[in-house]
Amino acid sequence: MSDEDFRALYAQLQQAVFSFAARRLSPEQAMDVVNNTFEVVLRKRHACPARPEEWAPWVMGIARNQVLQEGQRITRKHHDNRFIEDYTDREDPLNPDVADVVADTDYGRWVWRSLDPSDQRLMNVAFVRLLSPTEGARMLGISVSAYTTRVLRLRRKLEALEAEHFGTSAMSERGETA
Repeated sequence: MSDEDFRALYAQLQQAVFSFAARRLSPEQAMDVVNNTFEVVLRKRHACPARPEEWAPWVMGIARNQVLQEGQRITRKHHDNRFIEDYTDREDPLNPDVADVVADTDYGRWVWRSLDPSDQRLMNVAFVRLLSPTEGARMLGISVSAYTTRVLRLRRKLEALEAEHFGTSAMSERGETA
C-alpha cells in the first residue's frame, strides 16, 4: 500500500470507522478509535491484503479491535478508580463524608446483605459511582432502557427494605407512602 493508497483509504473509511465506534463509545472516544485505527493501518501496511477490495474489511477489523480495547480501557479505569480511596487520606473528623457515615452503619450493612449480587452491582454502578444511565448500561452490558428499569426496581426494593427495617410508622412520620 502506497502513501497515496493510504490517503485514499483514510478518506474513504474515516467516517465509517467513526460511525462504527460512535455507536459503542462517546464521540471523543470514537475519534480516538479512528486515530488509533489508522495508526495501526499505517504501521501494518506491509501486512495489508494484496487486493484493494479487501482493504475495507481489513481496516474495519482493526477498528473493531480498537473499539474493544477502548471499552476494556474504560472498564479498567473505572475498576482502578474504585480503590483510589485506599491510597488517599480522606479522614476529616470535623466534616465526615456522608457516604461513609451512611454506609458504615448496621442498617447500611443489613441492606447490602439483603440484596442479591446483581442488585449489589447495580447499586454500586447507579448509586455509588453515580454513572449516567448510558455509562451504567454500558458498564453492565445491557440496554439503557433495561438499566433504567432495573434501577427503578432496585429503588422499590430499597423502599421495601426500609419499610421492613423501620416499619411503616417511620415512613408515615416522614409523609411517605409505601
